[in-house]
Amino acid sequence: MKRLISLTTALFMGAALSLVLSQATRADDAGQFLVALQGKALTHLANNDISEDERETRFRALMSENFDLDGIASFVIGKYWRNADEAARREFKQIFEDIMVQRFLPTFNNYAGAAFKITKVTPKQDFYIVFSDVKTENGETAQVLWRVEKKADASFVITDVAAEGISLRNTYRSDYTSALKSVDGNLATLNQKLREKIKAGDFAPKTNS
Repeated sequence: MKRLISLTTALFMGAALSLVLSQATRADDAGQFLVALQGKALTHLANNDISEDERETRFRALMSENFDLDGIASFVIGKYWRNADEAARREFKQIFEDIMVQRFLPTFNNYAGAAFKITKVTPKQDFYIVFSDVKTENGETAQVLWRVEKKADASFVITDVAAEGISLRNTYRSDYTSALKSVDGNLATLNQKLREKIKAGDFAPKTNS
């Protein structure tokens, strides 16, 4: 999971980025969407003059605009989503965003010189799989797959990220459905426990690992 988090963060890398598109993907809108997102990340986040509060605000905006956070949040709750009341659902969506920010934002600066390369885009029935190569911390190259969907307004949104066969949303689904099972499927109870973990900083990357 730690490796998946690190590789996902590589989309928001710093100034020494090397981005290469193959001829096949150059005209593909889904691939261009990720290119544009990377450019926005450089412009909005790779600025040492802004405060950490402002960086977090910008990071939240980028995630909200370009990741289907609401859809992923409902997916990771699984069957328990149907039985949860609207207030608990709404609270979990905000909690899930807070968890994503606490987990991913601190690792941004670690990828200031990393390389991100789109290699292929494969269209599916109602989404695209965008293949990319990401240079890891030790200099090795890992393949990261982005599940990208087109919305009703023709814009794109990321619905999942997978590295080394590990899906981000499937991993969280396993974690959260297991946690919900331990509290009799009560989403409000899980929300309270997650809030306590956020307050304690439990979702932040561990510096000694």
